[in-house]
Amino acid sequence: MSNYILFISELKLKESTAINLNVDVNLLLPYVRQAQKLYVEPKLGTELTNKLKNDIAAGTLAGAYKTLFDDYIADMLPNWAFYHSIPFLRFKIENGNLYSKTTETGTPLTIEESQHLREEVRNTSEYYTERMIDYVKNNTSSFPEYSTNSGADISPDSNAYYNGMNLERPRQQGTRITLRNFLTPDLT
Repeated sequence: MSNYILFISELKLKESTAINLNVDVNLLLPYVRQAQKLYVEPKLGTELTNKLKNDIAAGTLAGAYKTLFDDYIADMLPNWAFYHSIPFLRFKIENGNLYSKTTETGTPLTIEESQHLREEVRNTSEYYTERMIDYVKNNTSSFPEYSTNSGADISPDSNAYYNGMNLERPRQQGTRITLRNFLTPDLT
């Protein structure tokens, strides 16, 4: 992971979320990378994501790209990383064993409480994702890479919210959804 450019630091992650400063960074960084790959690149596209990585590596991040990074990605990414880390912060895997960590000073969350916490973090993450998408879409002239993806590149997805059910239809079939769309072929 050392060659992978992360868009946020450990400090930004901990300052922007409820993650305690004492949590080991090695437990968190894989979730920053995961969140970056799952939510930044699919929303910005491969070309714009690579432009940001290259500018960060070269120390030349400026203008609209810096605004996108500082005001939008820096709010969205810590929340998505936190969302993905929540289930794993209470477990530890060592020497082929998986066990739950305990604490002397607190009571562990129940599964229901943990799921509620994750849902709240997800709501916040989706809000910041929507803000980032709106910023880019309202400033496409500042981000030519947003529309230049091709081949195996990921093209930007402008949907910030996911409810667990995809109702998108191929464009060539039109946008009208009827009961027939949900019936199996032998019932039509």
